[in-house]
Amino acid sequence: KVVLREADGTEIQVSLNTLSERDRKYAILQTPPRIEINVSANTDRDNKGLSMNRGPGAQIQKETVVVEVEINKSSSQPYEAPLRAELYMIGRPEQKDGYVILDKTTTRFQFADESKHAFTSDAVSLQQLEMGQQKGVEYSGYLVVVRDKSRDVVAMKCSKLDYEKNAEAIMAGEKGTMYDGDFEPMGKVQDKQGKQDTKRKPFPGRRF
Repeated sequence: KVVLREADGTEIQVSLNTLSERDRKYAILQTPPRIEINVSANTDRDNKGLSMNRGPGAQIQKETVVVEVEINKSSSQPYEAPLRAELYMIGRPEQKDGYVILDKTTTRFQFADESKHAFTSDAVSLQQLEMGQQKGVEYSGYLVVVRDKSRDVVAMKCSKLDYEKNAEAIMAGEKGTMYDGDFEPMGKVQDKQGKQDTKRKPFPGRRF
């Protein structure tokens, strides 16, 4: 049901189905559903030792990470408007105080037929070289957000409180975007052609 307020201030309750199709869709968009987000990260590691001609040996650690996300509608009211889910996989470079977006997965869905939506990230492969001290990038966690048609965030889940506090900065980035320890953008990781994007991007969306 929906509550309508008349010109004199009187409020009446009517069934959602009695409204016109346009008004029904408008009412639905103003009342996004309650959403629960479940996330699991699966990590495979492989360590390989290397002997060096001079000095101590080295060890190469390879890590492959896949993140699975399940989004459930926990409220009973219908919601047929399109939604957008974004998964950000975040890494931390060794020997540096900062962060990098390892991968970004975006999917669009609706709760028209089912009350849940699941998707999986691409596999992200990382490599670290340990020879006295570690060098490389390690997987640090995730941020998952669900946006409505107006791009407002209706649900969020993350592995660390810092990611929630800096969600706007993370959502402004793409795969390869690097940040300092305060989540100020520093550009992007070099691509295969050796080009580097150092353009700073504005933060979209609303404040949390």
